[in-house]
Amino acid sequence: MRADTPTGTAAQGGLARGTVPLVALCAGVTVANIYLAHPILTLLAEAFGVPESATGFVVTVAQVGYALGLFFLVPLGDVVRRRRLVAVLVSGTGAALLLAAAAGALPVLVGATVVLSLLTVVPHVLIPFTVAAVDPDRRGRSLALINAGMTAGIVGSRVIGGAVGDLLGWRAVYLVAAVATVVVGLLTAFVLPAEPVRERPRFDRLVASTLRFLRTEPGVRWAIAIQIPVFAAFNFVWVMLVLLLTGPVYGLSVGTAGLFGLFSLVTLLSAPLVGRLLDARGSAVVLAGGLAVQVVGAALMLASEHGMVFVCVAIVLLTIGQQSSQIANQTRILALRPEARSRINTLYMTGIFIGGAAASAVAALVHGAFGWSGVTVGTFACAVAAALVGLAERLTAGRRPAAVAP
Repeated sequence: MRADTPTGTAAQGGLARGTVPLVALCAGVTVANIYLAHPILTLLAEAFGVPESATGFVVTVAQVGYALGLFFLVPLGDVVRRRRLVAVLVSGTGAALLLAAAAGALPVLVGATVVLSLLTVVPHVLIPFTVAAVDPDRRGRSLALINAGMTAGIVGSRVIGGAVGDLLGWRAVYLVAAVATVVVGLLTAFVLPAEPVRERPRFDRLVASTLRFLRTEPGVRWAIAIQIPVFAAFNFVWVMLVLLLTGPVYGLSVGTAGLFGLFSLVTLLSAPLVGRLLDARGSAVVLAGGLAVQVVGAALMLASEHGMVFVCVAIVLLTIGQQSSQIANQTRILALRPEARSRINTLYMTGIFIGGAAASAVAALVHGAFGWSGVTVGTFACAVAAALVGLAERLTAGRRPAAVAP
């Protein structure tokens, strides 16, 4: 057996039904740590006596740290027992959050943010584990619930973090996050079922084997190629939306415009439906539906300057479309190589993350050159591109290895 191909893919014993909601909660609490600084940048600038533009660097390094964690730490899920790995990651994240809370200067906060964002990749350690441990007929619902938990965590970090910061100060935001991360994270690690001992290849071989799946698994390449423009369309809107809402067309306050982030919580309502459909009909149907819904949402966004109803409906459809395609793609690629789920998930998430970051940068340039109408055209172009890539995959399915759907 090759040293770079670990064995032992599933837990000894399935995952109890009541455990999946706890996993979803843990995913939401931990992913929220990446976004803690977003609502408190003004407070950080005041505390450290620096311009607000300087505190924006905290947001940037959080994204960089998270990307590094996705690529270098998540693959360990294929070779290290997940109970131990989750416990180590949440403990390290908690320590880094305490360091951030105690920071007396901006560089210390930046350094602590790099560490905590690097370690807070627990959701993407738990997702492959959950897919392996739950009954096959519950995988779609379980994955949908975890993704909904992550969305709730991202929104909650901004809404709750801002409220805590205003009431108790910016240090309290990191203290509350530290307690929540350690308590929920260790509880989750404790209830995870035991796993068999697995081979541990050298770290460089583990990374090399991760990259090799990009070459050997066409299903992974197609999933990434579809999801990058899906996520790009999603980011095009959300990065620039505040400028439409606070601009001359609608004239909302920044606070009111910020409440539009709550539309992301529609995923909590749609996740059970998406999950059930995925379990009943398979990933191909959900993926096609998600891509179609996103195209419709992007088309409605073209009319977003002509009425608030277009904005609201378009946001809901774009969010549901992005979530549906994300869950469908993730489900099908995690069924490809059971012994390498963490590494395949690493490739998928890293590709999407890079594409989303690039889309955010391009959206700013497009808005500067063409205004909000340019952003809506870019959103529609990305949504159509994703649908065309999905169609291309279906048309070429007969010329590649069969059935990637679970």
